[in-house]
Amino acid sequence: MRGGVQQSHGEHGVPMKSGLRLVAGLLLCMLSSLAAAQARMDDVLKDFSEHGYPSVAAAIERLQSVEDVPGQNAPLARRAAYHGVLLDLSRGGRHPQVHRSSAAALQLMADKEGCVRCRFDLALSAFREGVINKATRADAEARLAEMEILQRQLDSRDALRKLLAAQAELDRRKGNYNDAIALLVRASELAKLEGRNAAQVEYLGLMAALNADRGDPKRAIQMGNEAYRLAEEIGYLVGRPTILLDLGHAYSLAGERTKQRAALEKALALVGDDPDLLRDRIIILNNLADFWLSQPGGYAQTLRYARQALALAREQGLQREMIAPLANIGIALAGMGDVDRGVAVLRESVELSKQADIEVYTLGITQELVRVLREAGRYEEALDALQTITELQEKRAVQARETAVLELQEKYSAQRKADEIEKLAAQNTAKQSQLEAESWKQRLWIALAVILGLVLLGSWQSIKRARLANRKLTHVNAALALQSATDALTGAFNRRHTQAMLDGLQQQMEQATSGQSIGLMLLDLDLFKRINDTRGHAAGDAVLVETVRRLQAKLRQNDVVARWGGEEFVLVLPTTLAAALPLVAKKVLDAIGGDPVMFEGQAIPVSVSLGVVAYPMMPGQSWAAALGLADSALYLAKASGRNQAICLTRVEVDAACSEADLARLREAAQAEWQMVEGPVQPLHGGGPEHRDAPPTQG
Repeated sequence: MRGGVQQSHGEHGVPMKSGLRLVAGLLLCMLSSLAAAQARMDDVLKDFSEHGYPSVAAAIERLQSVEDVPGQNAPLARRAAYHGVLLDLSRGGRHPQVHRSSAAALQLMADKEGCVRCRFDLALSAFREGVINKATRADAEARLAEMEILQRQLDSRDALRKLLAAQAELDRRKGNYNDAIALLVRASELAKLEGRNAAQVEYLGLMAALNADRGDPKRAIQMGNEAYRLAEEIGYLVGRPTILLDLGHAYSLAGERTKQRAALEKALALVGDDPDLLRDRIIILNNLADFWLSQPGGYAQTLRYARQALALAREQGLQREMIAPLANIGIALAGMGDVDRGVAVLRESVELSKQADIEVYTLGITQELVRVLREAGRYEEALDALQTITELQEKRAVQARETAVLELQEKYSAQRKADEIEKLAAQNTAKQSQLEAESWKQRLWIALAVILGLVLLGSWQSIKRARLANRKLTHVNAALALQSATDALTGAFNRRHTQAMLDGLQQQMEQATSGQSIGLMLLDLDLFKRINDTRGHAAGDAVLVETVRRLQAKLRQNDVVARWGGEEFVLVLPTTLAAALPLVAKKVLDAIGGDPVMFEGQAIPVSVSLGVVAYPMMPGQSWAAALGLADSALYLAKASGRNQAICLTRVEVDAACSEADLARLREAAQAEWQMVEGPVQPLHGGGPEHRDAPPTQG
């Protein structure tokens, strides 16, 4: 019980005699002395491996208090193990003195005694610090290449496990989620062979987060619960909040909002006031704020949690951690009617994301800013924000091409360096200093190349901004330009703007080096003509507007809702895997058909049918051809009874084919799809709809 006092048997029961008390005291002293005598370094390290630790601070204190702290005359392996663990525990900036002291001890052993394990631990520490930021990622990759060479020299299963985990972290940062999972599976197998239960918990938790990122929340939930169960089983306290945080994210993707909230609130309770878990606490608070944004009437709770997160981040000077709370505060303020303050806070969040160079935040928050400004009728400001989005998208396209060239150069450079180091190491270990000099020289050239690239990029952006400034529109033209990109009735993007956007995305994907996919959904309101005929066009317009509102509320910030024509809409879902599309389709079906649309006091039942594809379905396919296949899937969904989605998973046609008889192709084993049903709709007589009712023309 936290903060409570546990009552012992002797406090209010039969009093002890003084002699018995003396004996009990002596026994207690003897047991304490025995326990202290058993606190040896090997036992503590083994306990860390098997059971983890309650907090980072407690683990550091426990290790520093062992009775056999290795001194200068201790074997090199013991000194390296002791300082290597302390270096790992003290990463993250909360224990700088311990970190500096252990790093200095390892560096001295590496320089004076040729300690390969010390070099490996130092390289791993530098990698972890560098991989977080894009600006220092090139140096982190150089450190990873150094670790690969040192691991081969060590021929250690423990070093291989750490190397695999580091490679997985780099792949995760690059968005290569499947590769990262494969590496963590190997690392987890090695941890199991070594009896390192705590490491298994960490790897399972990371695999859960990666599965959520790749759009497989079901698998993420399964692995997250397995990681949490193992953490509870071995008593690993410090690892549980992070697992629950990732579980909350997976539950939100699966639409299980109640479980998401429960996981986040439990994580918040476990984190407590532990200073080493401060960043986790900020993220949990902000995720709770985001949860309440999705709930009707949840703005007040959003402000409560987001302001707590912001206060903690400001108190510790964590600028990156301030971005998301500010965004949620701005959205909530605007939703509560305080548009001016909401816009000001959203702009502050955008500025911080630009300073931190987190483009995904900048894009997402700017899109929210555009939405708020457009709904407030502030068209010129909305257009300015749209220009920011366009600039960022163009910048990302340029960076994608530059990254492809840099990756080839870095692979060549890293391989050349690896060959050179192995040759020198085989000749003589005394040449380590020469290798260090070559390594620093290479880092210097990389740094100079990065600086030159940034200068050129900054110049290019300055020229572009100057050109855009010369073409700045007047207030009237700004409103017209914004209206030309959106549908006047619903506020969704119009067909012409979406076609141009898809052309740009297609060009980017053709130039990308790694496989990417975009979800395309063609959506049609069922029996919409009947609504217009029986209830009037005003009711039909209300249904169209409400449909767009529900779609925008359910989809991600960077997803696109476009009115394609009449009652037909297109959804563009960037960086969405094919496996995630049925789940998104289910969310769309439930969002539109879950509740009737209210118009002038009357409830209008609404449902939709969807055709869904992952573009590209085959090499060389255009977005127009892919959308044509989605149209064929939509026709099939209509013919099969409406209120459902047909998600194509395989179709054997030419890349240029934009229309297909899917039923015939399926009979020939040339097509496969997954059908997702929408919510049960009431008949006009009040009873439930039967799905085996004969199909009619939609």
